[in-house]
Parts: sequence; structure tokens; C-alpha cells
Amino acid sequence: MEPSATDGTVNAAGAADRAVTSERAERFLAMSVILTGYGRGQLLGTGLTTAYLRAIDTALPGGVLDDLIGALGRVLAGSRSSEADLAANVASVILDDPRLGPVARNVILLWYCGTWHALSDAWHAAYGAPPHETTGVVSAQAYQSGLQWAAAGAHPANARQQGFGAWSAPPEPVSPAPAPPEPVPEGAGT
Repeated sequence: MEPSATDGTVNAAGAADRAVTSERAERFLAMSVILTGYGRGQLLGTGLTTAYLRAIDTALPGGVLDDLIGALGRVLAGSRSSEADLAANVASVILDDPRLGPVARNVILLWYCGTWHALSDAWHAAYGAPPHETTGVVSAQAYQSGLQWAAAGAHPANARQQGFGAWSAPPEPVSPAPAPPEPVPEGAGT
């Protein structure tokens, strides 16, 4: 049953509506760019920024998402210019944090799969329980616009058909990820 103001519980959707501002959405988007590895335009192109903010606000105790956005902003401000430095700082400050790490990983999954995964009972015992959190797809649009499809070079099954006879053509090749650099043997170059 969906909570409502008449049964004495908080109307989670109404609370989330009040929390979405353009400034907050921009900060959420900037954080999502760092967490997903996709550009701002690609994320905006999904049309899901506001829907995801509302879903997260409904799923988390108050202030947790804003704490994550703030922590990532501090990491970004304190990182040197290299992507490796930024990735290492995000891993050590955000992903390894017992409170913010699970939330950050859920935000990544949300953008890629369109699904929010309920946080563990242990997490809720330590940091609070929201009035309404479940595991599930945010919407049909979230499933169809998930970054997983672009990452795999595929289309969402049963949602965006490729056209008549597409099954008869071989799949288009997906560009392989660049190979990691070869390790430098100890003592080389000295």
C-alpha cells in the first residue's frame, strides 16, 4: 500500500517533489557523471534525472543523498587533475565508506539498469530506515534508457525493436576496451 497523508504516514512522493530543485538536480547530475563514466549530455538524454532524484529521496533516510553529493564534491575539489587520482579518491572516500558506499553503488546501478536495490537491513539499522524502500524498476522508461544497453551495444529486449529481419544480420562489433598498460619490470629505466 502506498503511504498517504490520510493514514498518518509520510507521503514519500510528495516529500520528494519538494526536494527536487534545479541546483540539486545539477549537483546530482555532476555526481552521476563521475560515478557512471558517462557524460552530462548522455545522462540528460535519458530524461530521468528528476525521476531518479525522486526515487532515491523516497528510498533513503533524509539527508543521505545530499551527504553523498557533498562528499563527492569535496573529492572532486581535492583531486589532482588525473582521472586515476579522481578514481582512487572516489574509491577510498566514497565507495569504501560504510554509509555512502552502498548508496553510491545503488546510484550507479540505477543509471545502468533503471532499478533501485533495497539497502541491507544492517545498513538501515546503522543509518536509518526510510518510510518506503523496495527493490524494483523505477519505470519502463528507466529500463529502456538504462546505460547498460549503450555499454553493451545492445537494445532493451522487448522495448526497442531493431526492425524487421534484424535477427538475420550478424551483430555489429562492439569496440573492445583498451588494453591495460604493461607493467614496468622492477629496475627498468634506471
